[in-house]
Amino acid sequence: MDQAKFPRARMLGHRARIGYTSPPLTAEIFPYEFYKVAPAGVTLVITTLAVSELNKAEIDQSYAMSMKAAHAMVEAGVDAVVFGGVPINLSRGEQDTRTIVAELEAELKVPVSTSASAQEKAIRTLSCRKVVIAHGYDDSQSARQSGYAKKFGCEVLAVAGWGATLPNFGRVPRDAALEMGRQLLRTHRDADAILFPSPHWPTIEAIEPLEREFGVNVVTASQAAIWDGLRIAGVGDPIAAYGRLLREF
Repeated sequence: MDQAKFPRARMLGHRARIGYTSPPLTAEIFPYEFYKVAPAGVTLVITTLAVSELNKAEIDQSYAMSMKAAHAMVEAGVDAVVFGGVPINLSRGEQDTRTIVAELEAELKVPVSTSASAQEKAIRTLSCRKVVIAHGYDDSQSARQSGYAKKFGCEVLAVAGWGATLPNFGRVPRDAALEMGRQLLRTHRDADAILFPSPHWPTIEAIEPLEREFGVNVVTASQAAIWDGLRIAGVGDPIAAYGRLLREF
């Protein structure tokens, strides 16, 4: 069959095909949230890596797997690649996120984003300065999450964890992020933003209610990755119901 005679308009991803390297060995929440947000005609090309316990061996293995997967995605014709996993993104040194992205784009020859660069870009785009953080992990991960936010230019007022392990993020209640966010923002009225790291627990439905109720900006890892992936792939549609980031930028 001559594939050349079938125009792109007949593809499912006729507007954009976005590659995503998903750190967890199993991926459930991010694909679900991606398709809630992405406009029709945009598809997700996903591969899962090797992370379940966030140890160095898994991160090193996942970095190598992510590069192999990215090259395969480019061969498959994706329009952009998003590298998931802030620990993986930053595992090869302390260079800034823009340098990491530039080096990956030079190698892959397509637009690139990373979870780290997308969250930093979102935070800076919304001018988030005094933040509270809610994450899905237990409290042992709070210092790590706080450290990333500080690296991205934020003053961290408070951090709270739900208490789940990465393999069990799919079991976190869909309203957990919203309730954690409300508690943090009621306690820290001087916060101008709330951050929800990790795109692998359910956060997307918390964005709009928290922005309306407290007048703050909300940045979730999944929202930032989807937003940046869409924009670098050339999809600039304003998207309602998931926060200022997707609606205005």
